[in-house]
Amino acid sequence: MSNISVTSDFVSELARAVNQIHLLTLEERKGLVARGINCIHELKHALDTSGADTPMASRTLRDIETLISEMEDTPDELVAAAFLVLCEQINRMLSICESVSETKKR
Repeated sequence: MSNISVTSDFVSELARAVNQIHLLTLEERKGLVARGINCIHELKHALDTSGADTPMASRTLRDIETLISEMEDTPDELVAAAFLVLCEQINRMLSICESVSETKKR
């Protein structure tokens, strides 16, 4: 499975960014969204490889990917909401990863 502690640290970084959205540059915002999307893809790949059922909100990810291309015109509140969506998706997948790991240990 993916390195869960690093991924959890990234979720914390995203949550902090929500509270400091007005301080982030355009490039920092784009970088966080890109890292979040990449993290979700890596977790999905790891779960698919393990045979776990991975519910994915593909439309949500597409919407967030679109957000990157339009970020300069996007209000702070919408960018912060996208960060929260990424946090929720990553946390959901981390939970599934932990369940799969526990099942394999038995």
